[in-house]
Amino acid sequence: MAGALGDFGRDGFGEWAEGGAGLGQARRFTTPEGRLEAMPVVDRLGGFAFTAAARLDNRDELIRELAVSGDDAARSSDSHLVLAAYRRFGDRAPGHLLGDWCFAAWHPRDRRLFLARDQFGKTAIYYYAGPRFFAFAASPQALLALGCVPPELDELYLAQYLISWPAYHGERTSRRAIRRLPPAHWLTLTPGQCRTRLYWRMEDVPELRLPGRADYAEAFRAHFDQAVRVRLRANGQIGSELSSGLDSGSVAATAASMLAQQGQRLQAFTWTPAADPSSFVGAGRIGDEVPLAQLTAATAGNIDLHPDPCEQLTPIAGIRRALDIYGDLVHAAGNLFWLIGLRQAAQQNGCQVLLTGQLGNAGTSWHGNVLSQPWRYQLNELGLSGFTRNRVRDAVPGRIRSAIARSRLDPQWYRSSAIRPELARRLDLARRRSEDPAQIPRSPLDQRFAILKPGRTISGAVQAAIGAHFGLDIRDPTADTRLLSFVLSVPDWVFTDPATGTDRWLVRAAMTDRLPDQVRLNRRRGLQASDLVHRLRRTPTEVQATLDELGNGPAAAYVDVSYMREVWQNIQHNDTPDALRKAHTVLTRGIMAGLHANAVSAAEAVTDE
Repeated sequence: MAGALGDFGRDGFGEWAEGGAGLGQARRFTTPEGRLEAMPVVDRLGGFAFTAAARLDNRDELIRELAVSGDDAARSSDSHLVLAAYRRFGDRAPGHLLGDWCFAAWHPRDRRLFLARDQFGKTAIYYYAGPRFFAFAASPQALLALGCVPPELDELYLAQYLISWPAYHGERTSRRAIRRLPPAHWLTLTPGQCRTRLYWRMEDVPELRLPGRADYAEAFRAHFDQAVRVRLRANGQIGSELSSGLDSGSVAATAASMLAQQGQRLQAFTWTPAADPSSFVGAGRIGDEVPLAQLTAATAGNIDLHPDPCEQLTPIAGIRRALDIYGDLVHAAGNLFWLIGLRQAAQQNGCQVLLTGQLGNAGTSWHGNVLSQPWRYQLNELGLSGFTRNRVRDAVPGRIRSAIARSRLDPQWYRSSAIRPELARRLDLARRRSEDPAQIPRSPLDQRFAILKPGRTISGAVQAAIGAHFGLDIRDPTADTRLLSFVLSVPDWVFTDPATGTDRWLVRAAMTDRLPDQVRLNRRRGLQASDLVHRLRRTPTEVQATLDELGNGPAAAYVDVSYMREVWQNIQHNDTPDALRKAHTVLTRGIMAGLHANAVSAAEAVTDE
């Protein structure tokens, strides 16, 4: 297991075992206090063994809450503070912790194991609960390394991945036997049972009432600054992703200002297309985000921008590399070549920390819903027919809306993916997806919960694994629990200014003096991997060979290789936004699913032998 966790254990590995139980810690020292860390530890007085991986956002507050003395605080790593919180609060400790953390405590007298994970899943815990033993780790590869965890494929999970239905997130993984502890959950294992429980609910955040719009913007800025500041505690160089958007731009500009006060500069990394993507970019989208990223860097004045075409990997090589690193399916298969490329660039530029704005769209830069505005504004924006249609729709019960949606479904709906039609029918995917409550949000807040709710995304765990591979600690201020609790408490009407029609008003107003207006007021969205078609065309032999690999392997039972070949022919000859869309949703996602299915089947064959 330690060998499989090598990326996470660049600074060593600690282990403890006694009486048929064992704990380990893969160490990466990413904060000044981290170098003082040595786990697992045995608390003889408390009667438990303990291990953790943690970077706390509320370190100072927790020190005060636990009454840790100044000398002890200076000698305490974040994981040791998590241990102190567990000593004090026991199973209630997760409610006192903020940041990127997970921990385990084994109580031999009671034969009880307690596991817990942070609120938004920036760390990971995978586990196997078999008839004879229980195992957990920060990656599925570490469990498979034991040689006795069944690698059997979860067909439904694979199918849901193929059609981009995020219900496959949560406790399940692509292997039936391996489970994921969802974010904001703890797990208790005893000889009689294994149970999980949610310890924090974002739905419980009450609505915040302030005197006026300006007050919300001021409060947002204070929370945002705090979220960035607590993520700048590092041993080495800090970098940031930087696109044309509001989230990464706000993070980078704010971090640069804070680093300037310490005499440091921020290294920023922007993907740049290797060919002209204009033919593939539809209205309202940006194919090359470098010009706006350059404006943000120039305005900040303390950012060294590194545009990078990320040509170290082809798109398919990026997919294979991600499968090796993460060990499971990743949603944005067509983006992996540049996601990996930028992290490699950050490593080569000496960065230890990389900031992102991954969770901003449904949180810090939420666009607002027109139905939250005064009815005159709604009529103006939607027209009478649109206004009436939305009102009638909201009044219809979810069960009926699901039935209506199924009746109107295109019989060939599956052609937006690479899934084999027979698999979609056998698993009854159309009906199952239509009955998922998250597919029919009842309110603007429900729309946001469908994206943000713990268990609806695995991006944090993916980022952590790929970052660790390059020696980077990936930190996302837009996933800060206190910041997200605040933005979820803001009434939806605040996010749109009816006087100007400006959406995402809150972050735009808060960043008035930090981002150039060309970025701050920009309404076009960046299009990631906009040159994907060009890159695939440059490697036709690799694409054909990969499709042959899928067609001649177990993957052919799950992905429609004939349809993928048809799409590949279309991609080679058509310079249209639809060709780019299918390159993402059909070809590269189908290739990732197929390669993973082949690998899992090969592992099953070895296990059977």
